[in-house]
Amino acid sequence: MSRLTTCTASPLFGAGKIIRLIPAGIFRATDGRPAGLPGWKLTASNAAAIIQAATLRANDFLIDYEHQTISASKNGLPAPAAGWFKRLEWRNGDSGGLFALDVRWTERAAAMIAAREYRYISPVFTFDFKTGDVQGLHSAAITNDPALDGLTDMVAAKSGFQRSVMSKYDRDHANRVLLSCFGVNASLIPPVDVGVNDALVYSGTAQQKEHDNYVMRRMFGEDAPQIK
Repeated sequence: MSRLTTCTASPLFGAGKIIRLIPAGIFRATDGRPAGLPGWKLTASNAAAIIQAATLRANDFLIDYEHQTISASKNGLPAPAAGWFKRLEWRNGDSGGLFALDVRWTERAAAMIAAREYRYISPVFTFDFKTGDVQGLHSAAITNDPALDGLTDMVAAKSGFQRSVMSKYDRDHANRVLLSCFGVNASLIPPVDVGVNDALVYSGTAQQKEHDNYVMRRMFGEDAPQIK
């Protein structure tokens, strides 16, 4: 069985034609997803299946604003395109993953990206809820909310998944990572049970800190905030 989810993959540096949609390997969202799993996983094997499926479809993949295409049925607002793409490619390496090769931005979106009014690309993909394996690509969006606060609840409700299934331990750990990286302005996962002052001091082991910093770099690039 699979679920639909969103996850910010990488920052945008200008309105280029080639963008990384989903990072290679095991990765997590900064809001703690996927609950109950080590992470989502994208390998050359499942990427090949996604690429093959893309070649068989007639329609382009959509890039919208703030995942409004998914929200439209709920808020009734228009869902204009920010861009379109069709060709996908797998690339190996630390900065590898699934790439879109032929992004055609709308004039409006290109201007907003160039002006740094929008900074991040966020894919919408399906995954196996038992293994975390990425199974398919739905669309993408430009966004400025890497934690996907609010969007997460909306997509989770659409797929029948509720954030409350996250254990208290996982939620508190994720909040401590967020606070350690972003300070008191971090967007935390409710309900918030950790004390802000205590949470600002990272309590994980050296191995956990190395892993969490690695995840931050995979999600936000080499200049991502790091836990000290």
